[in-house]
Amino acid sequence: MARKKKMSTGKKVGITALAAVIVIGGVAGYATLGKKSTTSNVLNEYLPVDMTTQDLSQMTDSYAFEVAANVQQGLLSRTSSGAPKAGLAKSWSHSKDGLTWTFHLRKGLKWSNGDPLTASDFVYAWQRTVNPKTASQYAYIYSGIKNADAINSGKDKDLSSLGIKAKNKTTLVVTLEHPMPQFQNLMAFPVFFAQDKKFESSLGSKVGTSSSKQVYDGPYKFVGWNGSNKKFKLVPNKNYWDAKAVKNKGVDFQVITDPTATLATYKKDQLDSVSLTTPEQIKKYKSSKDLKIYNSSETLYMEYNQTGKVKGLTNTKIRQALNLATDRKSISQSVSEGLDGIPTGMTPAGLAKTATGGDFAKAAAKATAYAYNIKKAKKLFAEGMKEAGLKKLTLTIEGSSDSTVTKSTLDTLQQSWSELPGLTVKEKLVPFKQRLLDQENHNFDVVLAAWGADYAEPLTFLNMFVTDGANNDGKWSNKQYDTLINNASDKDALSDTKRTADEIKAEKTLYDDSAVNPVFWVNAATLSNSKVKGVQYFSSGASYYFWNAYRSKK
Repeated sequence: MARKKKMSTGKKVGITALAAVIVIGGVAGYATLGKKSTTSNVLNEYLPVDMTTQDLSQMTDSYAFEVAANVQQGLLSRTSSGAPKAGLAKSWSHSKDGLTWTFHLRKGLKWSNGDPLTASDFVYAWQRTVNPKTASQYAYIYSGIKNADAINSGKDKDLSSLGIKAKNKTTLVVTLEHPMPQFQNLMAFPVFFAQDKKFESSLGSKVGTSSSKQVYDGPYKFVGWNGSNKKFKLVPNKNYWDAKAVKNKGVDFQVITDPTATLATYKKDQLDSVSLTTPEQIKKYKSSKDLKIYNSSETLYMEYNQTGKVKGLTNTKIRQALNLATDRKSISQSVSEGLDGIPTGMTPAGLAKTATGGDFAKAAAKATAYAYNIKKAKKLFAEGMKEAGLKKLTLTIEGSSDSTVTKSTLDTLQQSWSELPGLTVKEKLVPFKQRLLDQENHNFDVVLAAWGADYAEPLTFLNMFVTDGANNDGKWSNKQYDTLINNASDKDALSDTKRTADEIKAEKTLYDDSAVNPVFWVNAATLSNSKVKGVQYFSSGASYYFWNAYRSKK
């Protein structure tokens, strides 16, 4: 959510996907679930898809990040408003030019197994993530830290040249290649958390493949997950430096993929919150006093395979026609009673501000014109087919079968796209894990994906589509775009005015070239137990902190 935060489009992260207040991520579940636990100080939550991993270098999806944000902690944490605050580091400072950052860890930090946690654990973790042998899809987010790009690309073989050094057991010094406006926010993001080399060294690729194959330094420990089971839990971590601040006795999680079953479980008082993920549910509970709507800073979008393996999709006019033939308003109505936002770009409304304080998405909308125009789409499609030397074209749109919104979205797309002369549209529904794998291996024609913000800045979305970027699964490439993103990330980084201008031009480039196809901006509709207080929700990064939550008697 940032993150390769490749989300399930049926996750608890949106009206169609995100569950609000204490839903989405954290993963846990005591063996006994039922009404009894709703009277104790244990939270009861669920996941709509299976857990994937707790390897901090390998995780890419929102659920894994959600768990990690509660069972681990970074150098920095976040206040209820999302601002950076002290985490495992008790204090920090930076040089005037913004290139050198010094963090002072708290003394006596421990992992959940009793191993001491020192500054070298951060050095090991960062080096492991950027090491090309690890093949972390999130290594790209280290760009800007000294030598990170060179190491990850294989040009620099010396991991110790990475811009992070342990001066002693409690002092870290980080060196940047250029100022990074988002740097403090990133220090609270799981990809930058410490890892226990002593514990991980014997596990190899098995790190984080079950809850017992990981150790934890955060408020909770992750317990009871064997890699495939449907119930697991978070329990308080007695070795956490601020263990007394945890206000509950844990979080029970169960995996429930059927939205009807999930709502029924909530109504039986066996869950403390539930996402409304179908139009019928939303319509029924629109007036409920328990309903809350949240901006989830997430975009559901389609990515086109432009590797050359799929005939037609390397033609700009064909992609433009597909974008024009996308009836976003009808899709939003079909999946969320119109509560999800109609996108004007990849960066969702409410995420970031411009230099003048306005909403970035609103400013960028002046440079784009995403709209449904089937007449123009037919004309461009015919021209594109002629340029590509094609008379007929068959495209398969792939999406997650365990999503509650995929089928209705694909049905609407199939109906409108099939109006394009010579085009046959097929649907392919696969489990979330398989969809991620196909996406990462470029094994698709068109894929329906979702991305949530890692931090509150447009670059968290725009960075995805640079040439050969780890998240650029469609393999689109545009030199002008690369230059704009490089400028926004480097020489214009500390100028809000110049950086915003670069980012708006980047959004326009995505639009002009129909590089991707934003379908809707996800909002979150959730029914939540009014007796559960203190869950912290964030629209970027990992979405929930549970440890300040408690069950009240009123």
